[in-house]
Amino acid sequence: MPTTINGIGTQYYGKKNPRIYHDRCDSCGAHCQMTDYETGYYFVVLFIPLIPMGKKQILGDCSNCRRHRVMPLHQWNQLREEAIDTGMAKLAEAPDEPQRAIELLGTLTVFNRPDEAMDLASATLQSHQDDIDVQLGIGSWYENQGRKAEAESCFQRAIELDPEYPPCVRIAAINLLESGQPKLAAQQMESLRHPSENYEPALFLMLAQSYAGAGDHDAALREYAEVFANVPEAATDKAIRKQVKKSEKALGRPESILPRKGLFG
Repeated sequence: MPTTINGIGTQYYGKKNPRIYHDRCDSCGAHCQMTDYETGYYFVVLFIPLIPMGKKQILGDCSNCRRHRVMPLHQWNQLREEAIDTGMAKLAEAPDEPQRAIELLGTLTVFNRPDEAMDLASATLQSHQDDIDVQLGIGSWYENQGRKAEAESCFQRAIELDPEYPPCVRIAAINLLESGQPKLAAQQMESLRHPSENYEPALFLMLAQSYAGAGDHDAALREYAEVFANVPEAATDKAIRKQVKKSEKALGRPESILPRKGLFG
């Protein structure tokens, strides 16, 4: 890591080929913007770069804590070429296996080859229009790239192929929640309730929040209570507790569904 004292030491200069994405930082645990990029490493005097000390690849530069990983750029380039060559060879061996294409898509993304990744995504979709897992996998990839229209097209095609497939049920439910229709979303989500193997507490917390946003605090508290029964630790989350208390206050409930936390609840 660069270190300077009174303007003398080492410092990064420049930022080339950045890849910006959202992820969880291994250092601080925050879910935030991360950046990979190429940079120069210099010995500096009065913060002026004087002696180049090599080029570096920065990985996972956290916008919250600024911690990151670093490796020599030539090693990163070698790793990139080897990984991409391996992925392309595997796909060439079995071009009809879409999972290999999706794996290569991930490799191209990590190594910041967006144009090639976009071409591969389009070609894979065209070759596997009736494969629901391809539609979901590449739809999720498009979503992570911020390409909402392409993602929605993939998800809609997946729902057309099998509306009862649990991931499709989840997508349809989230669409209803985002459009402010919690009652319809709840009907859609019945097959995903506990003890279904596809039960997802976060999804039902979204349902509770949507009910509360629509002013149906009774329904919201029922959903919160069900989540707490299945995932007790959810009731210790500060943000969730605040939402529950807001719904209880709106209804004038003297008793809370929240477990007591300390002397004052």
